[in-house]
Amino acid sequence: MSEIETIQAYYAASLGKDGRITKTQRKILAAALALFSEKGYENVGTREIADCAGVAEGTLFHNFVNKNGILDAIMQPIVQNILPAMLNTLDQAVLDQADQTLTAFIVALVTDRVAFVERNQASLAVILSQFFNNAKDRQAVLQMVSPEVLKQANEVMDRLKAAGELVDWPNRTILQLLFSTLGGYMVEAVLYPQLTNRDTQQTINHLSDFLVNGLSPRRMPLHVD
Repeated sequence: MSEIETIQAYYAASLGKDGRITKTQRKILAAALALFSEKGYENVGTREIADCAGVAEGTLFHNFVNKNGILDAIMQPIVQNILPAMLNTLDQAVLDQADQTLTAFIVALVTDRVAFVERNQASLAVILSQFFNNAKDRQAVLQMVSPEVLKQANEVMDRLKAAGELVDWPNRTILQLLFSTLGGYMVEAVLYPQLTNRDTQQTINHLSDFLVNGLSPRRMPLHVD
């Protein structure tokens, strides 16, 4: 795993590059994200954040007013820059594969998504909690996939259709099915880890089998268009 393959590592690296953030603020934000990821936002107090950052609690309040201010300062760069960059990088690795079959495309996509969730489970729990509670962040998350990645995804789907590998449905419908399946897996894995299958390969196999069989033109359709 590279040093920026987790949200926390990527976030720490980005803080160091932002000249608007002081050294003290970087310590507080990095400590807060680590604690929120480990224990949950509701279970962490400002004194604990200050102790972890090595600053006085009064210094924390001087810089961020309260705990919610810290969460807002954490979420803005993650939602606007870090998470989209990481997600689109994973997408790009899948889209760049040559001579794809439907099975190869789906297995590569599912493997990337499962690995991403497993590496970032704790940080994603913080982000998903904010996703459900904050309309602004929720809208930003929903717009994360870049237009260029969507364009390339459409090209891949068109090639798979032309090769007789993919069902001839609108690309938007196919993407909705992909996103809802993988998104459902992510929500359960992050928010309800006790219910999630711990066998990573079996999880990949099940998700891939479901999607490949559902999107294959050789399946037995229930309805004829």
